Amino acid sequence: MSPAERSYGELPWTQIITLVASIIPLPAVLLWTALTKPFASYNKDRSLKRILGDASIRYTSGLKVAQLQYVSGTTSNVYNKWTRSLHLPVAVDELGENARLLWIGPKRLDHVVLFCHGGGYLLPASDYSLSFWRHVQLELEKHKLEVGFALLEYTLAPFAGFPTPLNQARLALEFLFAAGVQPQNIQITGDSAGGNLALQLLSHALHPAHSVPELRLSAPIRGILAISPWVCLTADSKSYTENDGNDMVRKKTLEAWGREILSGFPKDYGAFSEPAKAPDSWFEGAPRIVERVLITAGDAECMRDDIVEFSATFKKHHSDTEFVVQKGGLHEDMYLDFFVKERKLGSLTPLIVEWLAAGFT
Repeated sequence: MSPAERSYGELPWTQIITLVASIIPLPAVLLWTALTKPFASYNKDRSLKRILGDASIRYTSGLKVAQLQYVSGTTSNVYNKWTRSLHLPVAVDELGENARLLWIGPKRLDHVVLFCHGGGYLLPASDYSLSFWRHVQLELEKHKLEVGFALLEYTLAPFAGFPTPLNQARLALEFLFAAGVQPQNIQITGDSAGGNLALQLLSHALHPAHSVPELRLSAPIRGILAISPWVCLTADSKSYTENDGNDMVRKKTLEAWGREILSGFPKDYGAFSEPAKAPDSWFEGAPRIVERVLITAGDAECMRDDIVEFSATFKKHHSDTEFVVQKGGLHEDMYLDFFVKERKLGSLTPLIVEWLAAGFT
């Protein structure tokens, strides 16, 4: 069934049967993980609960995209269910072009974090990523900072491709500006594909895409935080082989997702799709657009080498760029703590809190 023949979240009964059959081996996979993975060096400081959580995500991420979309629902579905479970207010702003801002916790406009979620441009935001950002919001309140966290819901592939998510992210910024939020009071965060989207916004501000209205700034945006950003959509670097089977997403899954997303990019926009392959001078002038940048990676994640290479090039053009590699970290490692409700949080969580707090102080 082609994208044109089905709606998001619909699945033919044959694929539903396949989905159920695919899940049956999961208990055996988790048992094998419990017997073997706790002794891996990168798991030295992790609880068994966290190790099994990582394994379950690794296994289920290998399902077909249509199956994952069927199980996950839309970002709005995830958001509505999550807010109800925590008795938080539901606050949604329609942006047009099928995009919306979903506010995590109270809607606040003095200081705003605009969150672009990951998922390979194919999957919605996860409830545990929302739990992470709610935790960060509460931690910032301990710093006497009341910050609004706005999740961008953009259209997923295969129902839309470039430049739709970029234009929707631009609409989000324009909405915040029109609501009175100053650029210097906005920090953009993005994980994985969301990190790619945050960098697309930067690319668009420097090299406007012809099919997207220009992004006009009265001052530089305060910060961009790119967490395990998907900066190269092919899985060619050494770390993909080195960390395959250890990271929370397998190499073959990332290869398949990358092929699907790249097929929708015009060849002239290669620097937008894969910033790690952009011309060396592509991000020259970045300080005019964003004041400070933090890029993170895990040393046990498949994307590590691509992120290391990209960061080294980017730092040539933006001196206020910090790059952190988390020891033993997996892809989007801090989210995985919240997936299993881990009490002992990894090093990235307090680092992100402190970096955002410094940006708003």
